[in-house]
Amino acid sequence: MKSLILSLFTFSCTVSFSQLGNTMYGLARTTNPAAVYIATMNPVTGVATNIGQTSISSSINLTGAALNPYNNRFCFFGDNGLKSVDLSTGQVTNTATINNPNGTGYFDLFRFNTSDSLMYGLSRRNVTNPQTGVVTGAMYLATIDASTGTISEISPTSIGQSFAYSGSAIDPHQMVFYYSNGSQLVGLDMYNGGIFSNPTLTYPNGGQNFDNFTYSCADTTLYGLVRTNYYTPVYNPVTGMTTQVFDSAAVHLGKVNAISGEVTKISTQSLGVNSFSVNGSSTIDPVNLIYYFISGGTSGGLAINGVSLQTGLVVSQGTISNAGALYFDMMRIQSDCYESFPTRLNPGSANLIESIFNVIKIYPNPFNTELTIESKETMESYELFSANGMKLSAGIISGTEATVNTEALSEGIYYLNICTATGKTTHKIIK
Repeated sequence: MKSLILSLFTFSCTVSFSQLGNTMYGLARTTNPAAVYIATMNPVTGVATNIGQTSISSSINLTGAALNPYNNRFCFFGDNGLKSVDLSTGQVTNTATINNPNGTGYFDLFRFNTSDSLMYGLSRRNVTNPQTGVVTGAMYLATIDASTGTISEISPTSIGQSFAYSGSAIDPHQMVFYYSNGSQLVGLDMYNGGIFSNPTLTYPNGGQNFDNFTYSCADTTLYGLVRTNYYTPVYNPVTGMTTQVFDSAAVHLGKVNAISGEVTKISTQSLGVNSFSVNGSSTIDPVNLIYYFISGGTSGGLAINGVSLQTGLVVSQGTISNAGALYFDMMRIQSDCYESFPTRLNPGSANLIESIFNVIKIYPNPFNTELTIESKETMESYELFSANGMKLSAGIISGTEATVNTEALSEGIYYLNICTATGKTTHKIIK
């Protein structure tokens, strides 16, 4: 039997991050003249540095953005369509016009999914009832081809009619796309486009809105801003009526249970801001466990705020500055969810998966210091993933049996990929 020594798994995971880099990218904008540049951001100082010397657009659509770390491209909607920008040169490599074979419409809240290298979002269009002629709004989970602009709708039927600009997020492990319609957090199954979950958002310890939410691959959690609005009653002596006028807002870092919808505050005190940029202006640093968002600064400009995912405390706040830029939008960190892997298999392929699984035996499970793999077919390779989908190691297996030394692994859940001539299988293993 061949023995695979996995003593350097933690080291391999660290190398994956450092090789890729932990750079924050986004769109630096000016209004006079109107210009847009792809830029990097130092979140501590707030200094944005343009990549390239020429503007790549005169406007942006705040409906979404996608950073593909595998081909080094940043995608957003600007002048004339969906733009793909080279992160090395800062220049547009392609501009595509939206093409939906099912009808004219829009593509919103899109993000890049690192576990299958596709861009997912919400396809919106009008649907006409052929019998009554009544036109209604419809919405579908879809993917888009950045090179052609072609939209492929996944949902067989409409999953809603509207969304809130609260953000969007992809769980690349469970293969679920999340958006909010204001009162509910809607999860869509990325395999079939159907409703995966749609709990009503609740705020047991205060709050009225959950905004700028995004998924953290570091701990498989949805984080966002919990906003509480306060109003002052104002009496009108002419009408004799009292109305509630907005007074102020408190903002806390929070997280949400995607199944129950329960929102929990992490910050014990308000973050000290009462306004923030919506939708695309949040990202997570998975290495240092920091949530970043854009707010109004104390000096009247905009600021980038870093908040600890663990304590909810502000750890940095930099006033945004650049050679003429007033705004920094659609920020994404390059290493966020890098090399993630689906741990929930496609339910539509259950029969095929079951037949393939019968080929391989992995024992004991739970395991301690050693794991044995047996296969009816010759094995070709393996990959080991942590519970949050990060690839820890990969290697070659030749033969039908192998022993894995697992002494260096800490207690927890892991996923082991085994590749044979039949295909690839994923096995949940526990130490």
